[in-house]
Amino acid sequence: MEFGGGAEPNGEAVGAHTHKAELMAKDAAYRQAEKKIAEALQSGATELDLSNSQYKDPKPPQLTELPDSLRKLTQLTSLNLSYNQLTTLPDSIGQLTQLTSLDLSHNQLTSLSVSLGELTQLTSLNLSDNQLTSLPDSLGQLTQLTELDLSSNQLTTLPDSLGQLTQLTSLNLSYNQLTTLPDSIGQLTQLTSLDLSHNQLTSLSVSLGELTQLTSLNLSDNQLTSLPDSLGQLTQLTELDLSSNQLTTLPDSLGQLTQLTSLNLSNNQLTALPDSLGQLTQLTSLNLSGNQLSTLPDSLGRLKKLHELNLGVNNLVSLPESIGALESLNDLNIAKNQIKKLPNSIVKLFQLTNLYLGIQNGNPISELPSSFEKLINLKTLNCTNCQFTDLPPSLTQLVHLETLELKGNPLNPALQSAYKQGLDAVKAYLRSLEQNAEPLHEAKLVLVGEGNVGKTTLLRALKSDKEQAPRQGEPTTHGVEIDIHGLKLPHPDKDGVEIQLNAWDFGGQDVYRVTHQFFFSRRSLYLLVWEPRRGVQQCQVEDWLNMIRLRVGDEARVLIVSTHCKTGERIARIDQPVLQQQYGAMIVGFYEVDSLVPDPATGEMTGIAELKRAIAKHAAGLEQMGMLFNNDWKAARDELLARDEPRISFAAFSGTCAAHGLSQLDADTLAHLMHDLGYIVHYSDDENLRDDVVLKPQWLTKAIGFVLEDRATAEHEGILPDGHLTQVWRDHAFEGEPRYDPNVYPFFLRLMEKYDVCYRLTDGKASLVAQHVPQVRPELPWLPEQEPPKDQRRIAMVCSMEEDPPGLVPWMIVRTHDYAYPVNAHSLHWQKGMFLSHGTHGTAMIEKRDREFHVYTQAAWPEHFMNVIHSTLEKLITDNWPGLQGRYLFAVPCSEIKDGQPCKGRFPIHSLRQWLAEGDTTTRCQICSKRHSITELLMGFEERPVDVQLREINEKLDGLDSRIADYFMRTLHAIADEAKSGPRLFTFRARETNIPLQQLFMRPMELQLWCEHEGHPHPVMDAGKGVYQIDQPQDWVVKIAPYASFALGVLKTVAPMISPAINVVKGPKTPDPWKDCLDLGKAIIDKLPAEIKASDRSMGSGHMLSEPERSGILALHRFLNEVDPTQASLGLHRVATYTGDYRWLCKHHYDAWQPNIPDKIG
Repeated sequence: MEFGGGAEPNGEAVGAHTHKAELMAKDAAYRQAEKKIAEALQSGATELDLSNSQYKDPKPPQLTELPDSLRKLTQLTSLNLSYNQLTTLPDSIGQLTQLTSLDLSHNQLTSLSVSLGELTQLTSLNLSDNQLTSLPDSLGQLTQLTELDLSSNQLTTLPDSLGQLTQLTSLNLSYNQLTTLPDSIGQLTQLTSLDLSHNQLTSLSVSLGELTQLTSLNLSDNQLTSLPDSLGQLTQLTELDLSSNQLTTLPDSLGQLTQLTSLNLSNNQLTALPDSLGQLTQLTSLNLSGNQLSTLPDSLGRLKKLHELNLGVNNLVSLPESIGALESLNDLNIAKNQIKKLPNSIVKLFQLTNLYLGIQNGNPISELPSSFEKLINLKTLNCTNCQFTDLPPSLTQLVHLETLELKGNPLNPALQSAYKQGLDAVKAYLRSLEQNAEPLHEAKLVLVGEGNVGKTTLLRALKSDKEQAPRQGEPTTHGVEIDIHGLKLPHPDKDGVEIQLNAWDFGGQDVYRVTHQFFFSRRSLYLLVWEPRRGVQQCQVEDWLNMIRLRVGDEARVLIVSTHCKTGERIARIDQPVLQQQYGAMIVGFYEVDSLVPDPATGEMTGIAELKRAIAKHAAGLEQMGMLFNNDWKAARDELLARDEPRISFAAFSGTCAAHGLSQLDADTLAHLMHDLGYIVHYSDDENLRDDVVLKPQWLTKAIGFVLEDRATAEHEGILPDGHLTQVWRDHAFEGEPRYDPNVYPFFLRLMEKYDVCYRLTDGKASLVAQHVPQVRPELPWLPEQEPPKDQRRIAMVCSMEEDPPGLVPWMIVRTHDYAYPVNAHSLHWQKGMFLSHGTHGTAMIEKRDREFHVYTQAAWPEHFMNVIHSTLEKLITDNWPGLQGRYLFAVPCSEIKDGQPCKGRFPIHSLRQWLAEGDTTTRCQICSKRHSITELLMGFEERPVDVQLREINEKLDGLDSRIADYFMRTLHAIADEAKSGPRLFTFRARETNIPLQQLFMRPMELQLWCEHEGHPHPVMDAGKGVYQIDQPQDWVVKIAPYASFALGVLKTVAPMISPAINVVKGPKTPDPWKDCLDLGKAIIDKLPAEIKASDRSMGSGHMLSEPERSGILALHRFLNEVDPTQASLGLHRVATYTGDYRWLCKHHYDAWQPNIPDKIG
């Protein structure tokens, strides 16, 4: 069967009904126009508005022809016919000889009546957004025109008579298909603004130089390869846009444009700049991004008035020292170049507020210049995808710094951990390094391998501890044994320096394969232990190597160690060259040891001395080795780890830190760091777990191990009743292992959900352990090979992976449990897949087949549920298996059926999008050779810009609720980074009632926060929560206006979900205060100047938000932090979603989000 769009029900009847509705709408539009004309005749009006903007609500009917009575309005001076469906104009239009303004924009005109030339009094004519292919010569008779807009048509040539419009001051010809300009354009000597952007011009007429009054010239998005010298005659130009052409050089005459304040040369092919550029001393904005520049002229330093300089996406290897002379510079973008070092002079840019060293792509910069703290006005420092491992402690002196981006840098573990917490934590860590800090030489040593191969015995031999000497018959490890600072070795290169290794000894049983991965980390050294008597295959050496590579990536460093080299009965036969070729630099050596047989020559057990030297050598090479660490922080950490109790309160943790002189922020940062490095378990971002600190992670991992090894849970297909927990955790049969008191059972259950081990069943009396769900697929509501109902569509996607990541299905089961399809006591889960339901958004079947993950969703509009699953799966892979990066892809399966079996052909989604963009319409399956339409294959996987989503919602297409939910999810996901610091949705409301609009900024207002629940967004409605007074509204509202406008647009789009949401939270028939919030918010935004509301994306951020919008939301979060630092009145709680976003939820939705775990069990 074919997956994709299904036929609409009763297609002919629907078509006839639609046609009839259109005719009625046209008749209504005509009658309405006649009525307005009659009123104008009677009143003698000189202005008439017959426009019908599609953005009006409700959407008005549109004219397809003009009433004949219009010709009688000979007194008209202004006529607006925009936003209709006019295809022609009647000749009688020429009788309106008093017209001075005529707006015909946004119609479907293909030609113009010659009689238009009779409107000789016209000063303003707007013909934009039509389908004109040519212009009549009579246009030249409109000699009084000062403004002419012909943008967004299909013009290929211009008549010579255009040159007769000698009074024109503004001419817009953008978005046409012009290839040349007539020489007569040089006669328009009064022009001050000329827009020729988005055409196909390959050269410019020399006569363009005669337009000496021009102040604004836009030639962007053409095919220009060179510029005439006559361009230098336009000495009044203040704005020149030449972006997105094919320019390779610039004429020296460019330097004559000494009045220029804005010059955009981005996205060309420039390799060098003329020295004359330095003559443009009035420039405030210069955009040179997207070229092929390798050097910059020193004359750049003469541009003393420059505020914005964009040099991103070039081939620059350095910046000239003269850049330090740009004393007025506010914004500097040098992202995506090859710059390794910043010039020292950059610290002279005292006015710099935004510095972009990287955005989506960075530079190979690894350090900031000394005295960087002199940039005292810096607010934004973006170092995305650079090469920083450390930052100078003096960065804390940048008191105005609000945004620090460090994604994609090889940060040392401490800095990486602090960065995950936020800017305050980064500053706390850097401050700790300013004094009393020393190099830290510590690392994690991870022992992995099958059970009973001698890992625990090997660790004892490495420690050389006579009191705990290695012995035969070591008990089996359940879960993991952790020995902090268990192994101390001399540094191979630094005398007197000791390397301390924290040893993690993992149990080798199959049941632990899924959960062990969680504790593998990149900055660790791995010992893969195997036993020759059992052989390489039985010891699954390659499986363990694959697991390490999947979880850590190729950066892992593994020593392969065979045991029992003396007492064993077999030689350690392992194909070293093949493994070395297959795993490359991951494998750093092969070693043979016998932990039970002494070696008289070394005084150690056999092979241990050599292995120790190898461990020390490769541990010393780990990137974090020798990083600076504050001694007080280290002392606090060591005291905490020396405590006997496995679990303490965070208050006790903070008390120990305080005793060593650490502030509360320092304690928070240290706790986060110790958690990230595996010393402790502490989830500071979870309100139900943040008060507890697990000082001994093995205490927790053993408890999880007992659950995974529990036979009864496995026999009951994963169901773990609360009543059985005592048997699992206290009355178990494991001698010498901890026995847990029932008061910790709720805590354990919450942590197991954190580790994706289980999820809570809806009855609140049991959990489901995903690793133990049934083997056999149950009977499902539908199967992929069956036809969907006529009112629904089904789409399919396949995730193909080069390797099989352990635990993919059980982790996916846990992460999608909110959509579990309930059947009796079980949901529809099995070892290879799951069947899900998302209410009105449809159902889904997910199944793993070999190394492919097949996803099918079915609904009236199945795209939303597919996007939810796609995002969840991609985040799961990204978070847990970095080694799969670049080794998996999402594809559309071939729909062909041959001999009753589906074709195994796959079409990568990113390739389909690329082929479609390049003009291809079909592609052939490489398996069955059938040719497919690319558009049909992409149905459900199109790249859908925001404006397309909004149009589909506005047109109320099928699956409207799913379309709105998808828009809401995608929009909030795109600004997930901003959600870390605070909520994203808000509106304004008046503190007093019935305030006239003109007095809005003179009266106090209130800020109303909104719950961000996916299906039920609504204002915070708990008494005394979510509302903040703004005592000086105008200044503050102006500051956040760009983002306020963005947030208002989001809320207005999701408005259909708001009333049901309020009813869910507060019950049916609850009053709807949200409508007043939205109306007042719109009124406030509308009253602001256009330049404040505008979203300027000139510097580019790689985000959905423009820089002004992002500044607005940061200002919102600063305001909330200032007036409510403890978030006591916020009324919202932050949660992390499985799709990679954060949501701020009201108490009602937050409580519903939490697992139904009782406070006491047993």
